[in-house]
Amino acid sequence: MSGALFKSFAIVGAGPHIGIPIVKAFLAIGAPILVIARPTSTNTSALPHDDPNLKVVRADYKSASEISAILRENKIDVLISAVTLVFGGVVAQDVLADAAKEAGVKLFVPSEFSVSPPATGPGREKNDFAVYAKSIGLPTLRVYTGLFHDAIPWLTALSETGKFHILSKAKMPGSFTAASDIAGYVAHILTTQPPSRLLDVEVRIEGQRATLSEIGALYKGSVPVVHCDALPTEGVPAAAVRTRFQQRFNSGEASCGWNPDTKSDDAELANKDNSLWEGHRWLTIGEVLGL
Repeated sequence: MSGALFKSFAIVGAGPHIGIPIVKAFLAIGAPILVIARPTSTNTSALPHDDPNLKVVRADYKSASEISAILRENKIDVLISAVTLVFGGVVAQDVLADAAKEAGVKLFVPSEFSVSPPATGPGREKNDFAVYAKSIGLPTLRVYTGLFHDAIPWLTALSETGKFHILSKAKMPGSFTAASDIAGYVAHILTTQPPSRLLDVEVRIEGQRATLSEIGALYKGSVPVVHCDALPTEGVPAAAVRTRFQQRFNSGEASCGWNPDTKSDDAELANKDNSLWEGHRWLTIGEVLGL
C-alpha cells in the first residue's frame, strides 16, 4: 500500500456519546464525512446539516449488501464504528465488517473507545470482533482511551444517589480521556497519519491518569464519598455492570497500560500514542466535570 493519506471517511453509530463528537471533529478540520444512520434514528438532528462536508444516508445495519453498496458508491477508505455495546451493537459489527470488506474499505475502526477489553466476561465481544476482522482480512485500528471523563458520575452512581461510591480503597490508577479529545484524536490521526502507521495496530491514549479516590477528592466535600463493597442497586440501573467496572480499577485493568499477559500496568504504555497529536493539550477531569 502506498503512503498516500486516507481521503474518505464514514461512520456508523452517530450517537451522542462519541459518534456525534467524532463527526463534529472531522467537520471542524474541514474533512468530509459520511454518516450512515439507522432509518429510525433521531440522533442526526444534532448534526450541522448545513455543512457541505457532511453527508447523511440511512440504511439497515443488519444488511451487509445495503451498507456495502453505500460504502462502494462513496468510495470510502475508512469506516468508523461507534455502535454501542448495549443490545448487541458490537456483535453486529460482523455485518459491518463483511460490508466493508466487500466494498474495498481499507481500514475499519471498531467500537473500542474504552480500556482494552477482557478476554472473558462482559466486553469480550470486542476481542471476538477483532479476531473475526482478522479472519476475513479486514485491517483494523483499535483505539484504547480509558473511561470518558463525563462517565465518572455514572460509574460511581453519583448521578442517581448524589453520593460518590468507591469500591474498596481505590488506590489503583485508571485512564480517563475527554470525549472531545477522543473524537479530535480520531479525526486527527486518520487524516494525518499514513496507512502504514494505522493498519492492524492498537493505539493507546490517556488524557489524565487518576485513582477514583483522587477524583473523589476533587469534589472537595460538595458530595459525600462512600466506600463500599458494591454499588447500591435501588434506583441505580446496571449497578452490577458498574461494580464490575470498578473492580477492574482495583486490579489495575482500568489503565490503558494494562498488560493482560503479565497482569501488570505500564504507565508509559497507557499514553504512548498521545504523541501522534503533537502539541495538543488534553482536558482534565476537573475541567470537564466543572470541579
